[in-house]
Amino acid sequence: MARHRVRKKRLKWFVVAVLAAAGIAVAATSAALLREAEPPTQTEADEPADAMVVNVCTTLRVVTATSFEPVLTQLAPVLAEGSDCVRIDVEVADGQAAEELVAEVDADLWIPDDAAWAGVTRTAELDPEAPGSGTVVATSPIYMVTDQETADRLIQAGGGWLDLAGLMTTDSGMRLVVRDPAGSGDGLVAVGAVGEAVWLDAGMDASAEALMAAFPSTRTVTEQALPEEQGDVGLIPEYALRAILAGEDDAATTVAAATLLAGSDYSAVMRYTWLPTASGTSDPDTVASMDRLLDVLTGSESAAALAAAGLRGPDAEPFEQGADDLPSLDAAPFDVLGAHHVDHVLATWYTEERTSDVLLVIDVSGSMALPPAGTDTPLIDLVREGTRSLTEVLPDDSSLSLWQFGAQLDPPRDYVELLPRAELDASHRAALGDAAESMVVTETGTGLYDTTLAAYLNARESYRQGIPSHVIVFTDGRNEDRPDSISIEQLAADLVEATDPARPVQLTIITFGGDTDAELLESELDETGAYIAHITSAEEVHAVFIHQAAGGRH
Repeated sequence: MARHRVRKKRLKWFVVAVLAAAGIAVAATSAALLREAEPPTQTEADEPADAMVVNVCTTLRVVTATSFEPVLTQLAPVLAEGSDCVRIDVEVADGQAAEELVAEVDADLWIPDDAAWAGVTRTAELDPEAPGSGTVVATSPIYMVTDQETADRLIQAGGGWLDLAGLMTTDSGMRLVVRDPAGSGDGLVAVGAVGEAVWLDAGMDASAEALMAAFPSTRTVTEQALPEEQGDVGLIPEYALRAILAGEDDAATTVAAATLLAGSDYSAVMRYTWLPTASGTSDPDTVASMDRLLDVLTGSESAAALAAAGLRGPDAEPFEQGADDLPSLDAAPFDVLGAHHVDHVLATWYTEERTSDVLLVIDVSGSMALPPAGTDTPLIDLVREGTRSLTEVLPDDSSLSLWQFGAQLDPPRDYVELLPRAELDASHRAALGDAAESMVVTETGTGLYDTTLAAYLNARESYRQGIPSHVIVFTDGRNEDRPDSISIEQLAADLVEATDPARPVQLTIITFGGDTDAELLESELDETGAYIAHITSAEEVHAVFIHQAAGGRH
């Protein structure tokens, strides 16, 4: 890990300045006594009157990405000049490891390689209200790098990120090559662009499903995502392409022979972002020095340093023609990935991010036997398939239980437990498949409110420390139960009262079709933290179940 240790304590510099001044004064006095008879003269060697001034520079502890460190290194001499001089102590770390380093070294400032990291911090204490917080200080777009034949197929499909996602989720034979998304903004923004294109087109459930479908045909690397075989599509940022093309090795040959596409629908852009910490903004001297650094980074003085690092400036809109024959970026950039969007990427790529305890609660009232429009498959069969898909993507250290519900299925309860909670090993997966097949549609009402409360309480009491707990209720109807059923208002009040911060439970209610309480549930359960997912088509059933594992639980 590259480190630039130029930190000096302010007290030490003050002492040095005082001693230096004292030494000069003593020397001057001695010389005056020895030359008291000589007339005063002026020579070119005489120093100006302020030569004794020793500037005391404030040290800033900065954590930044590997790709941005050269910028700070080149600007260090500029910052070290003047009465408001700044000395920067740079620590380098990328991806999720960076925020841990921010906390470890008590950094004053974090400049990650994308603003999305700020939304998913767990250990770094940032100060979002600080002046300049969130300012973009540099950018680097990401290109699709592939062979000519594959590029032609992409262009024929439309040439956009959505088209790339479509090809990667079918049997096209194409493969993504990406950098580890937890290890750098290179990978996070690249993978996020694929998911984001689908999200904007078809919603977050479809986005989660698309990323999960693309993952098996993706090669994840720790260095730059160079294509190796025909059909590979590497997603590489501009700063890395510039460095590669400047060399004379095999990587330079590969990139020089490749076809680069920027994306016809959107541009994927890494945004190097200014993030002061709460610790840094607690000291006025440090704040003043951060202001100086920010002024330099966003001013003309930084242009040469950014160019040398292969980065674009913070105001790179509209994007201009790139150097080294890189294609121009004509499409508008994606927004910064939100926290939940980042969750989708990480939960897809890393199995442990999907670990959770899940209680599935499935409506078996009469209408579940009907096929949705456009299909001959009964809704209950689509739900069975969704249940099996969910278990396929949850890791073994998760647990899962299954209930079915209607009205008075097991008086006085409206639900029946088909499979008790257990760790999701091979035998439990098989048992879940059998339990899903055993669900029987019954001509009965829908005891939605009572069952939802019972499921929440069950999950809370079964909570395992440190494991996310999730209740997923699927229904295609309204609450229809015996006259003494609780009301929606009572359900909301009881859920709020049952909330235990030490045993948190995420409640998701999936409503299907037009004859549901979706709007009522959204309005009345807003303060409970429940998430209401409303879907209307057969295709959405599978996607909504995948979403519960690949990001929905967050």
